[in-house]
Amino acid sequence: MTVQIRKGTLEDIEAIQDIAVKSWHDTYEDIIPRAVQDRFLDMFYNLETLKTRVGATPFAVLEQDARVIGFANFIELEKRKSELAAFYLLPGVKNKGYGTMLLDEGIKLFALPLPLFVNVEQENTNAIAFYKARGFVDWDKFEEDFYGHKLETVRLQLIQHVEEEV
Repeated sequence: MTVQIRKGTLEDIEAIQDIAVKSWHDTYEDIIPRAVQDRFLDMFYNLETLKTRVGATPFAVLEQDARVIGFANFIELEKRKSELAAFYLLPGVKNKGYGTMLLDEGIKLFALPLPLFVNVEQENTNAIAFYKARGFVDWDKFEEDFYGHKLETVRLQLIQHVEEEV
């Protein structure tokens, strides 16, 4: 089984779209109503929007045997600050170490400046535990209106990449 992480290209947008939809429906099934999820996905993961995003911002894709099974989208907020805007794996490949590989390699692949921020829905406890186990710490907490649905969002930051500590 060959696994690799590389820069995303326009050829990856259909796989990225598929992973986003499957991951959102799996992760947020009991947290965010399906209609709200679908409005978000239709807005930010339609093929035209993805073409623009992949062309304008760094995407790292995780491939297993030449099939894209995960992706991460990074944004440079300002000089020496960045954000993990999207980070998704297909549901069947979670808890196998691929998320850690994707995060670590994505940071290196794009030479991302730290701190690196990420927003996570408070009830997505698996994601919060994942990020905290990789060195992220609490930064902020806020309530937001997400397409008419109230979300409690936790903003985490990574100040030092774990591999840099060695």
